[in-house]
Amino acid sequence: MKSLTTNLANTMTYVVSAILILVFFAIDISIDNWVDAEFDNALTDKSNYLKTLVKVTPKGTEFDFSGEFMPEFGSSTKASFFQLWQGSNVFERSESLTQYSDANLLKKDIPLNSAVFADVVLPDGRDGRAMVSYFEPQIPKANRAMISKVEPMWLTIAITTEDLSQISVIIDSTLGIGLLLVIVLIRWAVIKVIYRGLTPLNELNMSLKTVNVNEKHIPLSSDSERYLEIEPIRTELNKFVKISQQYLQTEKRITADIAHELKTPISELISLSEIYIRYPDDERIGGSYKQDVLSISLRMKTIVNNLLLLQQASSESINLHCQPININDLMSRVIDELAFKYSAIHARLMIDNRAADKNYLIDEFSLHLILTNLFDNALYYSPAKSMIPIRLTSDSQGLVISIENQLLTCINANDLERLTLPLFQAEQSRSNSDRHGLGLAIVENVAKLNGFIFSFELVLTDKIMFTLHIPVKADRETGLC
Repeated sequence: MKSLTTNLANTMTYVVSAILILVFFAIDISIDNWVDAEFDNALTDKSNYLKTLVKVTPKGTEFDFSGEFMPEFGSSTKASFFQLWQGSNVFERSESLTQYSDANLLKKDIPLNSAVFADVVLPDGRDGRAMVSYFEPQIPKANRAMISKVEPMWLTIAITTEDLSQISVIIDSTLGIGLLLVIVLIRWAVIKVIYRGLTPLNELNMSLKTVNVNEKHIPLSSDSERYLEIEPIRTELNKFVKISQQYLQTEKRITADIAHELKTPISELISLSEIYIRYPDDERIGGSYKQDVLSISLRMKTIVNNLLLLQQASSESINLHCQPININDLMSRVIDELAFKYSAIHARLMIDNRAADKNYLIDEFSLHLILTNLFDNALYYSPAKSMIPIRLTSDSQGLVISIENQLLTCINANDLERLTLPLFQAEQSRSNSDRHGLGLAIVENVAKLNGFIFSFELVLTDKIMFTLHIPVKADRETGLC
């Protein structure tokens, strides 16, 4: 399992370390370039000083050098070297070259009054750096009239770079150690900052561990400082907890209602059986016993079948097969099937068909089930001789079926919101063994499964209207909904 904290710490460490490495490399290169430039400047200064010691007189060119002032060109173990040429002849050599009589310093053909630098191996075998200058000796003003031209000279100065290399190693090592220490420090700081930054998330996680959906209050509250990133999560989690509480309460209510619905027929079966066992010869009991048991069993079967149908619709386990259906034909069939319960159904249902007589791509079983429950509900809960308007309208968005009926008893807003809750019944109908409060719940779930829009509202205090909107199917080539 991956850790968000570890991923954040690693990512930030890698990014910051990469930036630091680039910065340290840039600093190291800058320092190295600066040291090399200062070293070359030191060579240039020495070369210029030695050039000033070259004097031109009527007797010839002289080099007035004194080793006391520049002992580095003496015979020490870490000596530097210089060599002068005039034309093709060696003019002067440093004292440090005395013991290397066969060795000559670097000499290059370069433009007059110019200089070049080069890495060389000194006569004593050490690594060094040389500066080669090709210059024209300066003639004093007093002698310029007598001396018109002086042959140019070469001057080469060579100095060991071992000290420079040691300095570079020290600088690189210091920067490297500093870089490692900075990375370790940044890693520690990043982890601390991330852990501190994730504290609100950890607190939310601890709050989640204490959640109990059986409690009425919502424990995911924060008395501490609120954060823009955490509050949306907390809000959605609170919604989830509330929904879970509602589902739990609904489950408890459904369980109690199922027990209530099945308790009555079971008690009736037990009572009938006990009486029949006690009085087996009583014609009044024995004559109707079988029919009574069958009637009670059929009621129980209806409840169980409706509960199973509700469960299938809720779990989307119903297989939908869309096919062209004529709405008028389907409504006529539903009305004929309900005629055995309501003899005046043809007179009471007033169908206003503004929709064209055409076929719609619909799952027949689903629409048949929805219309059966809505028609039965409207007929049962309205006065015996009241009229029930049914309107069908169609447009480019689809088909709309609306069913309006008067109510035997007015319902309040609270009961209206709970009409589609499974096994919900108003108190005045609870004692009726023919109604179980499952019809509208089944309608709502089947409508959602098919993508229909099912709604209802009170038109008047004693009149309710149910509306079913059936969208047009985009794909009419396939039989799948």
